[in-house]
Amino acid sequence: MRLEARGQQRLEQKLLPQMLQSIEVLQLATVDLLSLVDHELQSNETLELASPTETASEIDGTDPQFLDIGTGKPASGSRAAEDAGDALRALLESQPAPVDSLVESIRLQVAFRNLEEPLADAVVQLAQFLDERGLLSVPLQEVASATGLEISLLEEARGALGTFEPRGLGASTGVESMLTQAAGDPDVGLMERILTQHLEELAKNKLPQVAKDLDIGIEELESVIERMRGLLPAPGAVFFEEIEPAIKPDAHVWLEGDGVRVVLAGALPARMVNSTYEAILLDRTQDKQLRDYLRSKVRSARDLIGAISMRQRTLLRVVEAVMRRQRKFLLEGRVGLRPMRMADLGQELDLHASTISRAIAGKHISTALGTVALRDFFDGARDSRSGSQNKHARGAVAQRISDLVAAEDRQNPLSDETLVEKLRAMGIEVARRTVAKFRGELGLPASYQRRR
Repeated sequence: MRLEARGQQRLEQKLLPQMLQSIEVLQLATVDLLSLVDHELQSNETLELASPTETASEIDGTDPQFLDIGTGKPASGSRAAEDAGDALRALLESQPAPVDSLVESIRLQVAFRNLEEPLADAVVQLAQFLDERGLLSVPLQEVASATGLEISLLEEARGALGTFEPRGLGASTGVESMLTQAAGDPDVGLMERILTQHLEELAKNKLPQVAKDLDIGIEELESVIERMRGLLPAPGAVFFEEIEPAIKPDAHVWLEGDGVRVVLAGALPARMVNSTYEAILLDRTQDKQLRDYLRSKVRSARDLIGAISMRQRTLLRVVEAVMRRQRKFLLEGRVGLRPMRMADLGQELDLHASTISRAIAGKHISTALGTVALRDFFDGARDSRSGSQNKHARGAVAQRISDLVAAEDRQNPLSDETLVEKLRAMGIEVARRTVAKFRGELGLPASYQRRR
């Protein structure tokens, strides 16, 4: 019994690193996985890429990366690759265009407005003195000395600049910029008093005291504050923000006839262990120290190959199962989403819910409707087929609310109670507080704030 226990312990100690690596690789997005493979190729001389004539399945047993969900059978590599080349052309993600500089944006707006000289030139020159907030933190006199322009012309240029997008450019302070953006609001006077006299009280949430000082009700004060949230003290900061990298999808999905096709993205090169080093490892006449060194390297290479193969198989199975359940999404968009839980999907695939969670972590799929996070297809609710009355996914309900608000009469916007009634007419039963919660998550203000 003791020998068996020790053998079991040694086996667990041997398998634990492999299991941990498999878990880590499964969680990686494709972009990160490609970086890992590249790093391992640089650091482990026993790991190498296969020649073009060798296939991944021949080398490491990986399943084909093309699956026809309509039949559930792998497609042949050559046919799938040819089909995917055409079908995916429109789905490939595009890099975001670089954000124009603030000065360049102002140049374009000057040209669009057909400003006459010398005002047009003065606006552009003044823009070059704006700081990273889009504010003019130096006196106009210094600008005049540096440019040789008249103060009166610079003042006119500053006034014109404040009306450019984003509004509030050229102000000397953040408060001044916010008030410029609030021009035309019937409560701009109240906003000025709040910004200049009551910021400290608001920071301490002393709304009753502020309302009393302004001689208005608390509800009116809250309404004014809500509108002020959209005012930017640094309107030009958006031009200095770092560009977020484009999301790289981990799989491409598209409709094909009555079925759905899935292709794993970022085709991984076939990997193999260098045969020369394997031969040295097996040759007992070779130096023991060299063989010990190669043994750890070869084991590391094989473990990585196995982890990647498992990751690819698991990810393909999960994406296939998700899109089989969420096929209506590809037809109708978010309104076609169905309730789905990781536990239910895991039961179908004979995988633990934690494995499903790791498989979808940070992963995205590219569709004709755009790139979507895999996690967005899970809302934790049971499908109506499994006994629950919840037939609509959270994302689908939120999209319905967004569509209703987008199509409303802005002179008579829909209240939350009216939205509840319209959703009920669509067969969607939700409470008013649920509608209010979804509306908040969508960034949609209350009906009285949407009224024109």
